[in-house]
Amino acid sequence: MSEKAAERSVFEAVSDANRRKLLRILADADELPLYDLTAQFDIGRTAISKHLNILKEADLVTSRKVGRETRYRLNASPLKEIKDWVSFYEDFWKERISKLNQLLEEQKMTADVTLDFQLTSPIEVVWSALTNSDMLAQWIWDNNFKPVEGQEFQFRSEPNEYWDGIVNGEVIEVNEPHKLSYTWASAGETTTVTWTLTANEEGTALDFEQTGFSEETKAAKGAIEGAKYSWMEFGKKLTVLLESTK
Repeated sequence: MSEKAAERSVFEAVSDANRRKLLRILADADELPLYDLTAQFDIGRTAISKHLNILKEADLVTSRKVGRETRYRLNASPLKEIKDWVSFYEDFWKERISKLNQLLEEQKMTADVTLDFQLTSPIEVVWSALTNSDMLAQWIWDNNFKPVEGQEFQFRSEPNEYWDGIVNGEVIEVNEPHKLSYTWASAGETTTVTWTLTANEEGTALDFEQTGFSEETKAAKGAIEGAKYSWMEFGKKLTVLLESTK
C-alpha cells in the first residue's frame, strides 16, 4: 500500500462511529477476543468483524491467534497522521486568533475615546438616529448632516467666549446599518468619529470611537476626559430619544 493510500485509509478507518468505539475499547485493554468486543455493541459479530478488518487494513489494529480464538490489539502509531493533521489547523487558528487579538488591541490603543452603548432599539432605528438630521438635532445639535460619503456638514451649538459653537465635518464611510465614520473638526482640532452597530438579542450594541487628537491635546490635563464626558452625555440623550420613539 502506498503512503498516500495508507494515509487515506487511516482517515477512512476512523470516519465510522463504530470503528472509533472499537479503537477506544481496545485502548483500554491489552487485547480482546471478538466475542468480548461484540458484546459491547448492538450490531452482530459479522459487522464487528468487517469493522475490525477495515481497521487492520489501516494498521490501526493487529490480531493474533490463541488456539481457536482471535485476539485484537490496538496499534495507535498510524493515528499520528491524524494528530499531525489536526495540530496543523490548531496552530493555523491559534496564529490567526493571536493576530486578530493583537489587531484589536492596537485599534483599542489608538482610539483616544471609546464608549459602548447597549440600546434596546432595533439596529435600523439606531442607524436613523445616527444619520437623520432631524433626529441628530435632538441629541447632538442642529446640523445639515447627510449620510453620503464625501458630504461636508456642520453641527451648530450655542457659541461662547471660548468656542464659536461650530463643528465642521466630512463623511468618510457609510456602511448601512453597521458602520458610520466622519471627521469632527472644532477649535483647531480635527478628529475622526466612528460608530459601529451590531444587532443582538437585546437590540443594538453601539460602539463609539474618536481618534486623532493631537499630542498637545492629549497632553492637556482633562482634555480627553472632557471629550469622553461630552459623548457620554450625548449618549444619554440618544438613549432617551430612542426610548421615546417606541
